[in-house]
Amino acid sequence: MDQEYFLREVVSRWGEGSQLTRLPGEYDRNFKVSGRATGILKIMHHGCDRALVETQVAMLNHLAQVDNLPTPRVIPSLEANEIECVETEGTKRLAWMISLLPGQTLASAAPNGLSLMRDIGVSLAQLHVALKDFTHPGLDRTFKWDLKAADWFEPFVPQIHDPARIATVSRVFADYKSSHQLFLKSLPQQAIHNDLNDHNILVIIDGGGTSRVTGLIDFGDILYGPILADVAIAGAYLVLNCDNPIERLARFLDGYQSVHPLTEAEIDAVWPLILTRLAVSVTNAAVMKQERPDDPYVVVTEGPAWQLLDRLDAFDETVIRLRMRKTRHSS
Repeated sequence: MDQEYFLREVVSRWGEGSQLTRLPGEYDRNFKVSGRATGILKIMHHGCDRALVETQVAMLNHLAQVDNLPTPRVIPSLEANEIECVETEGTKRLAWMISLLPGQTLASAAPNGLSLMRDIGVSLAQLHVALKDFTHPGLDRTFKWDLKAADWFEPFVPQIHDPARIATVSRVFADYKSSHQLFLKSLPQQAIHNDLNDHNILVIIDGGGTSRVTGLIDFGDILYGPILADVAIAGAYLVLNCDNPIERLARFLDGYQSVHPLTEAEIDAVWPLILTRLAVSVTNAAVMKQERPDDPYVVVTEGPAWQLLDRLDAFDETVIRLRMRKTRHSS
């Protein structure tokens, strides 16, 4: 698809734009728009259900009513449409624009210390509080990234090929199905983000090295689910690429529970569900890199996830569980 074409579409539908910079995405085309019409342009994949975009727009409009919540705002077109339709090479695609938030992704930020882990926990809990009363028919769905249905990936585990790694991931999925899946499904459901990875958290680091959350972005995987799923998904990315994963996780949970306490049973399930999300991630990477071998985005988490999973036996789950339980009383 022609980037110049999309620039012309921005100019004609949202006003003057001077430059588009491609951003990563698994299915859709995302562009940073510079110029008079500053924002993030989202060009949806061919065949994208309009209801999915309408659900995201409705959620962002709902969150826009909440003070001090760092989420993007929907930018209507010059025709006052929140969703537009563009056509290229005979293919119609949905397009919409959201505001550009300050900061850099957590994945690209360094250093990111324990205080930031706590701030991320606070921000996620505040998001959950804001979404508690948000309902929309488009949230009633399941798909491969639904942690309640993580066993969807189990038949694809052999595509990992490495026997030792297959055994590790199979063990994680077996534990998930026997001990955690039914519990996850039994919990109250509400609107959740469902993909708060380190590329979907924006942070600013000041001159003194202190960092804070400035954005929670990319609501493309939203659905009805238990808040515990969101906690585990976010936690899965906070324990990667670091020397102190358990302490980082504890500070994250400490921050979360300063706003939204979890039960002891929920806390006990966080670490196993983190492992489940990582097992899902590496299995998905094994599948997708065969389907799209030239797309680096589909394997962006594979290396760090394997670094943790490969040394899974070094983690004492009893010690981790007891450390996480202490976060119920340390905020």
